[in-house]
Amino acid sequence: MPRILVVEGNESAADKVRDSLRARPEWDVVEAATLMDAIRCAGEDNFDAAVLDAEMPDGSGLDILDFLRIGSPGIRILLVSQEPSESVAFHALSHGAGDYLVMDAHLDQELPRRIDALLAADNSPESALVQTLTPSQRYDFVNVIAEAQDQDGDATPVGAGKKAKPKPTTADTPPALRKALDKLVEGATRAVAVFDLRGKTIGLSAAKEIDAEGLGFAVGTLHGQVGGLWTYAGIKPTGYSILIDVDNGLLGITAIPGTYIVALSMDSATNRKKALDKLDQAAREAYNALSDDE
Repeated sequence: MPRILVVEGNESAADKVRDSLRARPEWDVVEAATLMDAIRCAGEDNFDAAVLDAEMPDGSGLDILDFLRIGSPGIRILLVSQEPSESVAFHALSHGAGDYLVMDAHLDQELPRRIDALLAADNSPESALVQTLTPSQRYDFVNVIAEAQDQDGDATPVGAGKKAKPKPTTADTPPALRKALDKLVEGATRAVAVFDLRGKTIGLSAAKEIDAEGLGFAVGTLHGQVGGLWTYAGIKPTGYSILIDVDNGLLGITAIPGTYIVALSMDSATNRKKALDKLDQAAREAYNALSDDE
């Protein structure tokens, strides 16, 4: 019998969740009205899944994500909120939640279905990472490439008899950063992007179109996974550089500690040592440019 922990502090919302879960009488549902109640319940029993409210009287369901994952290895977590929030959804998914759901008129049908899907999913560590990187729902992050094309009015595709040129980011991109990124896109470097620690785009320059919002989500998620070293292994990361083999090239990712994430797309002929050097250069120049803009 699957054991489900429901952490919901709003009485009206708790009633809605309770009503929706009656569709699965085979589930053993335990309710907690505060985070402290949830911690006590999780300390006494293991759970197969948890439904956490993003807004609790004594904090947020986000605050106990790591605690639940440590206390109940393999637990499936679904975060619910009263209002849609990109930042809340991103934080939840990048820190181990399997799904995010906004409470609406369809909760009674959607919540049991989502929990069923989480319980049925493969529970291997590899699968958990893949599920985190590829969420079941895309959120409306800013598509900087589309906006850039709208601004310059140039929709001519690269390779259609026209030389590729770096594409600027949105109009509010800091000018010093825009200049620094455009200079980096040359030779084997095809694109460079700077994101905040949640994966929101700060700046981007690319020789051809890339999925900026998807890249931001992915690198923000990887950043959260690196941070998990401290939570789960007692190893405190202070920085990192990652090279990932991708189709026809390399993707480099590094962090400017406490501030930003830098991603660099390079072609497949790039030497790995040179790729790491270029990644380090991009991080330094992005940091200096952002400092100049402040």
